[in-house]
Amino acid sequence: MDEVKAAHGCLRLQPDGGLAVLDSRGRPAAAGSGLAGDLAAAVLSGEAGSLTATAGELYAVRTRLPAGGGLEETAVSVDMTNLSVVVGGDKIIKLVRQWSGADRSARLLARLADAGVESVPGYYGSLEWDHPEQGRGTLALLSALIPDADDGWTWAADDVVAWFRGGALPDFPSALGRLTAEVHAALIAAEPLPGPGAAEARARADGVLDVALALTDGDAGIRLENRAGHLRDLLAALPETGAPAFDLHGDLHVGQVLRSGDRYWLLDFDGDPQLPAAERDRPDTAARDVAHLAASLDMVASVAAKRLQTDDPRSLDRLYGWAAEAQAQLVRAYHSAAAESGFPDLLDEALLPGLTAEQLLRELIYAHRYLPRWQYAADGAITYRFQRDFSRTPQTKEPVWTPPAS
Repeated sequence: MDEVKAAHGCLRLQPDGGLAVLDSRGRPAAAGSGLAGDLAAAVLSGEAGSLTATAGELYAVRTRLPAGGGLEETAVSVDMTNLSVVVGGDKIIKLVRQWSGADRSARLLARLADAGVESVPGYYGSLEWDHPEQGRGTLALLSALIPDADDGWTWAADDVVAWFRGGALPDFPSALGRLTAEVHAALIAAEPLPGPGAAEARARADGVLDVALALTDGDAGIRLENRAGHLRDLLAALPETGAPAFDLHGDLHVGQVLRSGDRYWLLDFDGDPQLPAAERDRPDTAARDVAHLAASLDMVASVAAKRLQTDDPRSLDRLYGWAAEAQAQLVRAYHSAAAESGFPDLLDEALLPGLTAEQLLRELIYAHRYLPRWQYAADGAITYRFQRDFSRTPQTKEPVWTPPAS
């Protein structure tokens, strides 16, 4: 098998396109094995001469951002797809486990770095392998570490719980709208393309509902079936749009946003992990990202309900009512920031109801396939966001949604 070899291990290309990340003894590499430091050093130097490939050529692609030279390694526990390691205490390197898995990120991060976007962690560059059979692929990405930061599934839920208990109304939805518009304005600087047609968008969305209905059983399945008519109407109403298409974030939710102090940073431009690689990289309109982010605010309400351990209908109405207003704040801030950046017509709001419904259905599917304990969040959001259609379902009492135990 072809390999990229370093002093403390290797990246081995498997026949199925997987990349095995191995230490010098041939075991799965981890923080402290030295491999992450070897690869980070190559990126920082802008030279891949310290590494060897058994086939093809290696390239270190370096941005102009200055970086500290420390290479000591510290583990990161939150990246389940790749191997991420803190290097030197101020940098983080992502070692890819699947060929082409970070090509999109490398391209978009380089563009954002060139544009000087400050709401994305500083990007130092990538290690790439020009393979004689696979073509050119990104093996590792090196970025600045944001210290003392949490992702949005923590800080957003903290803010909503504090508000529910009598604290200040969270202001982060506006910050998220501005951040998203800033990133979009930089990404659309390349030539925009026509957005997908309504027929294509409706077919894709309607198929998602059918899959969600087939996979979701039990009480959650009953609640979904009771709202399927309303959901299908929303998906079928996706309109034609004149909004431009461009390279999006593709997997935009609060969990991709770090907060430290009063600053926010957007992470992970790999695209939607539920889509095939070719579809993941297709340009789309800004509404796709905004709807994805809006859906995650509904699920923050579910997470807050779990944290509060409340199933009281008035309390749940209050939490999901907050989410609806937070979504409106997000959209207003996006429009304002996009106009300031010179793109007043970037977001077509008419797409948001259908695309938000589609994304919540995708969250149910994701939970079924990869993370069953996450089903409650999308289930609660769908139950409280969409109307039960008594003309199409029996007028019987349905199982009440309640958050799982903390």
